[in-house]
Amino acid sequence: ERSLEERLAEVDALLAAEGSDRVRLDQRFEEARARLRAFSGVKALAPPDGFRGELRGYQQEGLGWLEFLRDFGFGGCLADDMGLGKTIQILAMLEMRRNRPTSTNAARTPSLIVVPKSLVFNWIEEAARFTPALRFLNYTGIERRERKEQIDSVDVVVTTYGTLRQDI
Repeated sequence: ERSLEERLAEVDALLAAEGSDRVRLDQRFEEARARLRAFSGVKALAPPDGFRGELRGYQQEGLGWLEFLRDFGFGGCLADDMGLGKTIQILAMLEMRRNRPTSTNAARTPSLIVVPKSLVFNWIEEAARFTPALRFLNYTGIERRERKEQIDSVDVVVTTYGTLRQDI
């Protein structure tokens, strides 16, 4: 496995091989390269204020990974064996998002959680237990369209794969 520095050096070599007259880098790309060069690694994070409960060390590392992805604008995945606490790591991340200030003219949009039907109530129960300040909307069932106007007033919308597929 190559290090981040090795990968950045490879990108630099590829860009140099193309020739500076053929490659144009925008400011955003240059800023991302500079930030990645200064990056010293993912740091474990303690759960945010408003989170009720404790995260184990590996869960704090997972929360740090999620924050790294957010900070750099990357997509990613948090995956491990069943029963190791991914749900509460995501709840801690959502609580961090709720606590993060927004610009005065930007409304925060809700996060979307898509799960199998059998897990909808588990998510809502876990949220009430660990992040009681997060406002959840259960967007499932026949009455979901009646709740559609509530979407902008919540932090998280929980729905199922089937509901998502039907409503698309």
